[in-house]
Parts: sequence; structure tokens; C-alpha cells
Amino acid sequence: MLFDGETGNGQGQGQNTLNPLGPGQEEPALCEQYYLLGDGSIILRNHSIDLSNPPLKSRCCQLPTLIHDICVNCVMDLCEECGYSCGECAKFICRNCVTLFGNRIEEEEDPLCEHCQMFLS
Repeated sequence: MLFDGETGNGQGQGQNTLNPLGPGQEEPALCEQYYLLGDGSIILRNHSIDLSNPPLKSRCCQLPTLIHDICVNCVMDLCEECGYSCGECAKFICRNCVTLFGNRIEEEEDPLCEHCQMFLS
């Protein structure tokens, strides 16, 4: 009762005006919405632009970026400037993991995460 919107005689209970999703629906993960190319380029998977997230300064590059997530391999912060999407599972990988544990030179355009490398190499 305390946090469900006391004002308005119970008219806002259980409704979140900031979240357009219905009850029981979850926000899709960032890696399901965007594809990162590692150079600051973003490809939208669902072809809809999310204007509710203004650019914020990233913790990794200290640049104003839209994508803030963690690497699936090393759990360090990444953004669209330093992150890549795995070519198989589409989860985000940081630039350090791509270069240190990276793929062969011919696979530079399509990096793989640690899990996918283990099963596909």
C-alpha cells in the first residue's frame, strides 16, 4: 500500500506508467534489442528507437552512450563504443575479450563469446 500509489483512492495500484509493458511481461535484454559492432555503431534488432533512454556517460569509456551493459565473458562494463555482439548468441562482449581471447583474423567481423567459441571452434 505504501509504494503502490496511495493517492487517488487506489487508482494507480499495480500500474506503472513508466513501463508500457503489461503485467507479467518483462523488458527484453539489451542484447536482444541491439547489435553492437564495436566502433560505436548500433543496429536495432526490432527497428524501433528507444527515446526514453537519453545518452549517459559510460563507466568504461567515459563517453555519452546509449548502451550500458556488462560483458558475458568477464563481466566488465561495456558500451556501444567498446562492445561487440556475439555472432551466434548475440550477447555482448567487451573489446578486451575480443582482442585477448579473440578469434582468428578472418573472424574479426563476427566475434564469438567464450561459450560459443567452445562449441563452434
